[in-house]
Amino acid sequence: MLVVHQYRISPFCDKIRRILHYKGVAYEVAEVPPSRTPWVRRKNPAGKLPFIEHDGKVVGDSTNIAHYLEEVFPEPPILPPGARQRALVHLFEDWADESLYFYEMRLRFTLPHNAERWLPELMWKESAAVRALTTPLVPKLIGRQLNSQGLGRKSLDTVLGDLDRHLDALAGWLDDAPWLVGDRLSLADIAVYSQLHCIDGTSEGSERIRARRPLATWMESVARATDAPA
Repeated sequence: MLVVHQYRISPFCDKIRRILHYKGVAYEVAEVPPSRTPWVRRKNPAGKLPFIEHDGKVVGDSTNIAHYLEEVFPEPPILPPGARQRALVHLFEDWADESLYFYEMRLRFTLPHNAERWLPELMWKESAAVRALTTPLVPKLIGRQLNSQGLGRKSLDTVLGDLDRHLDALAGWLDDAPWLVGDRLSLADIAVYSQLHCIDGTSEGSERIRARRPLATWMESVARATDAPA
């Protein structure tokens, strides 16, 4: 059995679950509390989630996992056959993972009205004592990470203006196209969707996504193709 070790609200873990759903691969999830980071490092030297265990192998990093799953479970494919289209998929995935990710972190965990909803979701697996002790520290730790990356040093208005440009570009790219690359769903769609799904979980993000019809329509299509079966 394939096991996904995860934080359930992580967009990178969501990406892997959606790939597995799309490919029809049976799997189990193992929820890992944030306090178990030392254990994660022992299992996966990068110290990050998700990682998977399959047939005695441990594979970490969501991009590496996606390519592993494509190799082991090739149907239906999430990578197109042509080199140019594969390159475009890579660029979309990298943009999602290395840029959009920081917007969802900023909106979900550093704005108090959103953190009130999402912090309990992050800490749900912890004991009551650990939750009481560490939950107030999480926004500060995330804020430091965002400051190092740069987004945390910008005002909220500037961040939202930057996000608007990202969403406008994505909506313009889609126009009336059903998928980001080629004529079928790919890793590009799943990677970008997983980040926007988190952004959509905030009032600021949701209103912006819904205001862009091509983007909202595309998100509905990706969700239908990759959501867990009822």
